[in-house]
Amino acid sequence: MITMKGIHKYSRHLNILYVEDNDKVREETSDMFRLLFHNVDTAINGEEGLAAYNNAKYDIVITDINMPKLNGLEMMTQMREINPEQKIVAISAHDEPEILIDVMRKGISSFILKPINLDEMLTILYPVCRDADTQNTNLELFEALSHERNKYKKMVKLLLCHLRTLEVKNEQLGALYADKHHEEKNQYLEEYFSKDEDQGHERVVFLGEDSEEMSELLSEIIDEFSAYSLDKELEHIHHGQAAFSKIANILYRYTPFLDPLAQSLEELSSLIAHEQAFLTKMDSKPDQILSLFDAICMDLTLYVKRFTTESMAMKNIHHIHQPTTLSIQQIVHMIRPTESVDNDIEFF
Repeated sequence: MITMKGIHKYSRHLNILYVEDNDKVREETSDMFRLLFHNVDTAINGEEGLAAYNNAKYDIVITDINMPKLNGLEMMTQMREINPEQKIVAISAHDEPEILIDVMRKGISSFILKPINLDEMLTILYPVCRDADTQNTNLELFEALSHERNKYKKMVKLLLCHLRTLEVKNEQLGALYADKHHEEKNQYLEEYFSKDEDQGHERVVFLGEDSEEMSELLSEIIDEFSAYSLDKELEHIHHGQAAFSKIANILYRYTPFLDPLAQSLEELSSLIAHEQAFLTKMDSKPDQILSLFDAICMDLTLYVKRFTTESMAMKNIHHIHQPTTLSIQQIVHMIRPTESVDNDIEFF
């Protein structure tokens, strides 16, 4: 025998809509339903019931058949058009076979005869509530699995981006070690930087928060463009372009000697913002573009790290960031080659 306690373990999380035109029956029965279900909404006829159904989600609809304005059969038909899987329990004072057959054809879950007997109602509602609860549990599990799957997809995507970044870095390292004049260049750079001279007693360094922000942006740029080379989603291009623009704006806040570097980054950001020319080059030569971006980001990272502690107020500061500026201009000219102006006259 089904008890209220037995059915409650399935019904306690369910929301139902109870449609009944008889005020007394509706009030008494809905009070009993509230002992079983999480939430009980009521309606006095099919028209009102359909309006409520369109504004909320119900696990079970329990409805009378004979009602004014819109009867239960017509209401069920429209509900089934909205949700063919909706669980519906019909209640009627009639037990004629033709009514029962018509109701069954509407695809209802169960049928209860008036006057309602508690034991009979619990017996009929038990499998309906059990199925509805199982359906909700399966849906929650499916959503949880979908969430986990999406999370792992993002993780895999991120790992692929990092692997792509490592590939680019390894290619550059290989090229660097293959350079016969590598030791000579290192010696030249050491001699060059040993000649740095302070510009008086002025001390100009990157603020801690600016240094951190630029370092984060630089670490993101290569990953964003590597990600685009994998999935071709334009949001990665937008993020990379915005990162270059933010770094340029930060550099503008310091000494005017940084303006050429900031202007080059701003020009590159503006060029990337006009997507088509950049995308054409990115799609045709992704490895070359990524290598140049990586070189720029590594240079700027070292640059930011150095001048977070050392002063930028030195006579040859513009020579220090000139190689990076030239690398940026190299990308700019690759994407937007200098065009000859029409009607120019060449003299021989």
